[in-house]
Amino acid sequence: MKDSSKLGMSPKLPQKYRNPLFALVMSSVTGLIVSGVISLLHHATITAWLKAFLIAWPIVFLSIITIAPRVSRFVDGLVEP
Repeated sequence: MKDSSKLGMSPKLPQKYRNPLFALVMSSVTGLIVSGVISLLHHATITAWLKAFLIAWPIVFLSIITIAPRVSRFVDGLVEP
């Protein structure tokens, strides 16, 4: 595997940013999918879809950033290590 600094790529983020970055990416993808499906079901325009996403995304982000650690611990209790 080649060194990313030699390829002109920026270095990776420190581990402390993993959870917020996960929440950012996951909430963006989830928000786009859910708002898109609801918009399609209601025959909404792309503009309406994007407006719905802008309303949904902060709610999904805050939910993931606060709930995901608890859900992860709960699931850890349900499976073998």
